Amino acid sequence: MKTIALVGESGCGKGLFIEILKKLLPGKRIVSVRFSDVLSDILAILDIEKSRDNIDTLVTALREAFHDEGLLVGAMRKRLQDIDADIVILDGLRKEKEVSFVHEREGLLVYVAVDENIRFERLSKRTEKSDEAGMTWERFKEQSMAAPQVQIRHIGETMADATLENNSILEEFESAIARFIAEHDF
Repeated sequence: MKTIALVGESGCGKGLFIEILKKLLPGKRIVSVRFSDVLSDILAILDIEKSRDNIDTLVTALREAFHDEGLLVGAMRKRLQDIDADIVILDGLRKEKEVSFVHEREGLLVYVAVDENIRFERLSKRTEKSDEAGMTWERFKEQSMAAPQVQIRHIGETMADATLENNSILEEFESAIARFIAEHDF
């Protein structure tokens, strides 16, 4: 099983990357798992709204309580045990220990980069998290400067095996993904 790990700030197009990869590789069994899935599960169990702020608060509290920046690696390792796929996509890395996990699996870390104005436009139109709909520029900038987003940029810019830009039209992003597939023999 090949592993692709995606890192990118909110609204960069990680979900779109997954959709395009599945389209370009129709004969492959591709499964995606988000690092934040376990956090969303915990919030649901606690009957707490799934917002970006609540997810960030929860993961920060857990990491501090257990003194473990790589806390989600164990949960991810457990979730991957029963997955039968040709390609597994790990979505949403935020910590260097999570990158180490990807390299343990001999996976590739892909940074999906996008201009902040485009990210803002995308986020203000979607409702994946409860606090995204109608987001203001000020709120967007505040979230962009928060530690998780800054760490994502750092990991993407300094540790990625490949960087794919998603600043233009869909066809250009799809072409970049097709080149990535060819370069890495998927």
